[in-house]
Amino acid sequence: MKLSDIMGAAGLTSWAEIGLIISFLTFAAIVAYVFVIRSRASYEDDRNLPFKDDDVTLSVTEGGKTS
Repeated sequence: MKLSDIMGAAGLTSWAEIGLIISFLTFAAIVAYVFVIRSRASYEDDRNLPFKDDDVTLSVTEGGKTS
């Protein structure tokens, strides 16, 4: 008896199809959230985040390490 015969008789093919459908629905939900639901204003805020100056000062301790 081959392994393919055992796996075929176990009837596990429906689980692979269910997993594929769940994965596709998750992907579609993420794409919809990113491109449709999320507002443009939040993208603008995130885009300019590296350029914001929060007036953070770092004190230098011995050995050139910052704290």
